[in-house]
Amino acid sequence: MSRDLNDVVIGPYVDGDEHEILRVFTKVFGVERSLEAWRWQYLENPAGTHIHLAKFPDGAVVSQFCGVPRRMKVRDEEYCFSEIVDSYTDPDYRQGLKKPGLFASTCYEFVNHFGRPDREIIMYGLPNPPAYRVGSRLLGYVKFYKIELLTKHLEGDAADPGDDVGGGVTAHPVERFSDDVDQLYASVSTHHDVMTIRDARYLNWRYTDRPDATYDQIEFRDAAGAIVGLCSLRHRWLDQPETVPAELLVGRDHPAVPHILRWIEARSRARGADRIRAMFRPDSPEWTGLASLGYVPERSPFRLVARTYEREVVPLDWLRDNWYVTMGDFDIV
Repeated sequence: MSRDLNDVVIGPYVDGDEHEILRVFTKVFGVERSLEAWRWQYLENPAGTHIHLAKFPDGAVVSQFCGVPRRMKVRDEEYCFSEIVDSYTDPDYRQGLKKPGLFASTCYEFVNHFGRPDREIIMYGLPNPPAYRVGSRLLGYVKFYKIELLTKHLEGDAADPGDDVGGGVTAHPVERFSDDVDQLYASVSTHHDVMTIRDARYLNWRYTDRPDATYDQIEFRDAAGAIVGLCSLRHRWLDQPETVPAELLVGRDHPAVPHILRWIEARSRARGADRIRAMFRPDSPEWTGLASLGYVPERSPFRLVARTYEREVVPLDWLRDNWYVTMGDFDIV
């Protein structure tokens, strides 16, 4: 039965909308998402909930535009960036994305509400080609670069490497990241102008508490017990025999870095991977460091795009050249 779209109201998420959101999500994307996973991603996110909906007075959802916000260090200030994901229009009401319609109106209302420095200063993502075209037209997405994943094919013994990393460092698998991760982040962040605030609260939300994925979480400690690095590995990414470091946080100049990387490779091999793939900003010190250890860039289907709400505060050219990113900054892992 057709309904009058003039009755649709656009506004932010309110408690209880998730059931309709998930119903239409399944209809649009052809996959089901559990209520537990949705609540983890959107309601339990320590950076907040950024969702706008177009819906009828009875709560039936027509369009959604939403992001996953992250607290970000930008120089010496804190701002919020939002990764745009899961946006859609119910196909029964889609007027065609080439015309102004409910989806465009939902986008604009989201921007009007969140597009200010004290709420959200950057929107970003890895859109597929159709979403990129729509985002460029409606929202002014600017393409940064096509993502190349640094890849190393693994060979040799598949035995578990144990806890001796080398260089006086030991590996400690953990169920939850420890509080002194905050000190590690504070130290590493001095080398980066822009990065997600990777404190224990964020990392445990992002990896430990996620209900629909499993990560291999490791802390690396020196002989005195001080934390010098951490990683969160996703084995069998996309159901392939490969491991991706969703998170890899270690001081770029620490002498144990090559030992840690070799240990991660051995750990991945022991978990059945025949290659390891990592994401860093092209030509960054992390990128060139991995390249020197035999990692080769391979093209991926992903492109990084962004839009800034305040060009004077976060110019896009500057952001592109200074943003420390790993795969965990996106919902692909």
